[in-house]
Amino acid sequence: MGSNLAQKLFPQKGIIGIDIGNYAVKLVSFVEEKKKIKLKDWGHIPLNFSQDATAEERQAIISEEIKKYLKKKDIQFKFVATSISGNSVIVRYVKFPKLTKKELALTLHVEAEPFIPFDIEDVNLTYWPLNDIMEDGQPKMETVLVAAKRDIIDSKIDVLSEAGLEPIIIDVDAFALETLYEWHNPETSDSAILFLNIGHKVTNLSIIAQGVTRVVRDIFIAGASFDKAISKSLKIELDAASELKKQKGVLVSVEDKEAAIQDYDKEHLGVSKTAHMVLQDLYTEISRSIDFYLSQGEEQSISRIILSGGMSNLGNISKYMAEKFKVPVEILNPLAPLAEQAKNIPKDVLPGLAVATGLALRKLNDWE
Repeated sequence: MGSNLAQKLFPQKGIIGIDIGNYAVKLVSFVEEKKKIKLKDWGHIPLNFSQDATAEERQAIISEEIKKYLKKKDIQFKFVATSISGNSVIVRYVKFPKLTKKELALTLHVEAEPFIPFDIEDVNLTYWPLNDIMEDGQPKMETVLVAAKRDIIDSKIDVLSEAGLEPIIIDVDAFALETLYEWHNPETSDSAILFLNIGHKVTNLSIIAQGVTRVVRDIFIAGASFDKAISKSLKIELDAASELKKQKGVLVSVEDKEAAIQDYDKEHLGVSKTAHMVLQDLYTEISRSIDFYLSQGEEQSISRIILSGGMSNLGNISKYMAEKFKVPVEILNPLAPLAEQAKNIPKDVLPGLAVATGLALRKLNDWE
């Protein structure tokens, strides 16, 4: 009883990474013991909404599910890092005149306005200086500019506050993945990596060159795109299409296709043919981002692709990407650097914890 009371009076100094997706909430928290990071807890909470649920009803359900989970696991951490992506956030790599931090803070809205497609009064702006450069004889600073709509940030804060938590960091999915990448690769590499975090509604794409994110883009081709396409082509309900997608996956090799034909597995052939069309669209969008990256005068071409997110386990998607891009493709285990691996995380859940893991790695003193 005494230790329990002490925990309530002096809550543990730690942070929970919470990734609120369209399909599930993912949680990860770490503790540091003898300068070694250990996994304290993880969670994957599926979200079940009725089709006609309002935004407020969805928020209430998410808050309640998080609250129930924390109580069940007796997690005492109060501080949270979460993240945003999608249409409501814009990441731009821009060149500003060389200014001090104080000068830029005062003029940020004016300098940023030409780059932001939203009303500047409706967004929260932040920036991160990268490099000082000379352009046309003028000193400039390469800067990452992030603009996020206030209403999306407020709704995330409300959801977590309702669950009894204190959000102290609002990150962008792509930068949470960069934090994760740094943990996996403490030595800066000269190569360029393409990160694809394939979720239910959005695929977060980022290109990390020499340890720094150079391209950030959200592509709206993801798990739900496969479900809709399979549902339409096989004339089945969305839930059934989602199950088939998981069971059957994509046929990539000639041998696999021939085996399916010999087995008269019409379902598998139908799912695969439809999934191929969606993957082709995804491939086209990814190729555009790579072309944009190379057009910036970058010297490193993409040396490998890392897949994460709940959809990265779709049968053979890694094989498909490797064949199309002609580079090695790996499905990420976000917790791989831990000395002690968690035994109880299902294989299909693990890559979906990538963003939550990157968020959980943020230290409290980042923002103190």
